[in-house]
Amino acid sequence: MNAIRRAATLGTAIALGAVMLTAGPAFAEGTNPAPAPAPAASAVTLSEAASALSRGTTHAQNPSVPEGTAWTEHYFPSPVASSNGDAVTLHADVLRPEGLALDARTPVIMSVGPYFSHSGMNEDTHPEHTGPSARFTDLIVGAGLPAKGYTFVYVDLRGFGGSTGCIDWQGPGEQGDVVAAVEWAASQPWSTGAVGLYGKSYDASTGLVGIDRQPEGLEAVVAQEPSWSAYDYLVTNDVPRPQQILSPQSYLGIANLPGVDRAYQQDGYDIAPDTDTYLTAAAYEKTHPECAETVLAGTKATDRSGEFWSIRDFPANVNGSTVPLLFTQGLTEQNTKPESMQEFLTNHGGEQRGWLGPWDHVRGNEKDAEGRLQMGRAGWFDEVMDFYDRHLVQHSDSILSRFFVQDNFGHWRVQDAWGTTPKSVAIELRPGSYLDTGRGTVVDDEPDPTNPNPLVQTAALAAGDSPGAPGTRADGADAGGGIDDAPATNDQKLGVITESQALRTDVRLTGTPSIELRTEGTGNVAVQLWDVAPDRTAVTINQNVAKLSTDGATRFTLLGMDWTLLAGHTLAVSYDTIDWGYWSPTPSNAEVVVTRATLDVDVEPTATDVPTEGDRAPFLDEYIKRFTWDDPLPVTAPSFTLSASTGSIGTSAASVVAGGTVEIVGAGYDPGAPVGLSWVAGEVDGAVADAQGAFRASVTVPAGLEPGILTLTATAEDGSVSSLDLEVTAAVVPTPTATPAPAPTTTPAPAPGEPGAGSGGSLAATGAPFGAFGAGASVAVLASLLGAALVLLRRRAPRS
Repeated sequence: MNAIRRAATLGTAIALGAVMLTAGPAFAEGTNPAPAPAPAASAVTLSEAASALSRGTTHAQNPSVPEGTAWTEHYFPSPVASSNGDAVTLHADVLRPEGLALDARTPVIMSVGPYFSHSGMNEDTHPEHTGPSARFTDLIVGAGLPAKGYTFVYVDLRGFGGSTGCIDWQGPGEQGDVVAAVEWAASQPWSTGAVGLYGKSYDASTGLVGIDRQPEGLEAVVAQEPSWSAYDYLVTNDVPRPQQILSPQSYLGIANLPGVDRAYQQDGYDIAPDTDTYLTAAAYEKTHPECAETVLAGTKATDRSGEFWSIRDFPANVNGSTVPLLFTQGLTEQNTKPESMQEFLTNHGGEQRGWLGPWDHVRGNEKDAEGRLQMGRAGWFDEVMDFYDRHLVQHSDSILSRFFVQDNFGHWRVQDAWGTTPKSVAIELRPGSYLDTGRGTVVDDEPDPTNPNPLVQTAALAAGDSPGAPGTRADGADAGGGIDDAPATNDQKLGVITESQALRTDVRLTGTPSIELRTEGTGNVAVQLWDVAPDRTAVTINQNVAKLSTDGATRFTLLGMDWTLLAGHTLAVSYDTIDWGYWSPTPSNAEVVVTRATLDVDVEPTATDVPTEGDRAPFLDEYIKRFTWDDPLPVTAPSFTLSASTGSIGTSAASVVAGGTVEIVGAGYDPGAPVGLSWVAGEVDGAVADAQGAFRASVTVPAGLEPGILTLTATAEDGSVSSLDLEVTAAVVPTPTATPAPAPTTTPAPAPGEPGAGSGGSLAATGAPFGAFGAGASVAVLASLLGAALVLLRRRAPRS
């Protein structure tokens, strides 16, 4: 390449306090070497150079700059002082569409995070030259941001990259940085004032901060695989995780990335090193050891309600914010798990779009080595740009919430909301006891240190550090590791198991289950849900742990989930001591007695699913393989029925005369399931639902019943209840009149119990399968009785 392509870093526009410098030396100030003189053919006038520099460095001048963009650097203050009292200055790398006029206004997509150092995202990669981070070049190029007229901005959180100050683990300082960054970008002369946040993992969580804090100019947030609460990534219900120590240490390492202090003058490029301003800021954590002391002391706390974690509780601090959100969440995530997700979505009042399914810690556009999309669904960037165009360009006020969900069979569906199913069931678990030894089955095996289990990620959100050793507490002490006489057989390892009857129909478990335990003794508990096939093959489908409350009443949520149990399968629930795999508990080595335990879980049928495009996520098979119990699950006597049906009953009769008969119809029950009928006067013969889940029965009202309202109750197999009220009127007593004597007859009267015999005033009811009337008649009767709603006073109550 004959011509020299000059890209002096300081020669990029450096704004200090939002003032842009439009000229500067070809290399950084200070002791950096002077550049070799450029060939005469490349000489330009000072005014031409100043104009070029103000427009920024292009891909032709620095290959780190994405094609179609021009790179400039800027500095501006954060309003929140560092934890050591110092003022904080933030650094930004701005990528504008190449060739765009300096005063041309564009919407801004921004990422605020820790991964944008010029020397590498997670470690010093010793790049040949400096340049903007490549973290989201996939979005910039893949979505065509320059051609679409968008500016992309990377902003370093305090302590990272070219920003000063102490990192504070998504605390008040970093939250203040998010606000400052958005409002700075919105106020620039090259901005339309509309800003969208974008990120994955840690810099997705800063998007949630933006939703919470609602800075001026923030119009939309895209968050891929965020940590929904800073607490949940390090601690689970007062039980530390190995990353409680490892992750903050890892991020302190990222904060110490040095920048690039060397020039690059090869292959026709003339690229200066990072400026002294940048390099000094990059060394801030090294020169301020109090930063590490402060953040490590704070993150050791395990009490969610404490001051340190309260301000970092993003779901609790949403407060109805209406900033639109597009997110992805792997429901089998092994890094940033679906913890506190539903709480955040419930407390959030704005538009929500989500991609949920059985994948790990990946991006929406990410592919595996075989070229398969890791989430299984194409069109991520189309979704992102439709979302940003709608809110940053069109400024739409209407809400378009939708969720694309992949189930555990790789099937995709689309729906308007997630986690809002109308049926919640309460499952009473078997009482029992276990030894809190630290040995359980949250993870089957200890990871091989030479080949760590990829599902056990105990380091930073995306830093890629190796898992910690099993049996090591967050404070570095031995976790106890179990005792010599700890239970060893599979059934003992699984703890106390409660299991359902075999399902009559497919049932989806969705939303976020919760559990409440009444216990005696101290220690910890691990709870698991299992999908058990007819051959007793069992897969863990949800799990979580907690430190037991000292008052004996412990309540906590499990992970957000979306898992379908097939007809013929069962749901099993187990509780036991905590395994070492994902957590670093301190076992009590004492017996824990569970006197009562109740699991609340949301269920829904699958018959009304609306299919949409998408393939099976490759990680699904890996998850099932790794989370399938090695041996057949021990047989447990079933103790409850699980059903997603929402059966109801009705009648066409507005009233019934005492002693008369009324026809009852039911619909929405599990096919073949018995339905019990009763009223205050006693039980009536029940019915059995037909293949469509419907039934029809004739019920006789007692003749001596006083006029008033009579409530008829239908109880489904799982204990759920539907009721209707009937008005009972007095029987009309005819006025006696003279009648001629009957003519003699030779026909005998029917004997009691034979056809035509009277009831004698007892509860006479006949229950018949609805199918006995024919499928067509079933539909017709339901349409006329239930659809027309002549009388349909239903009161449903969940099974207790």
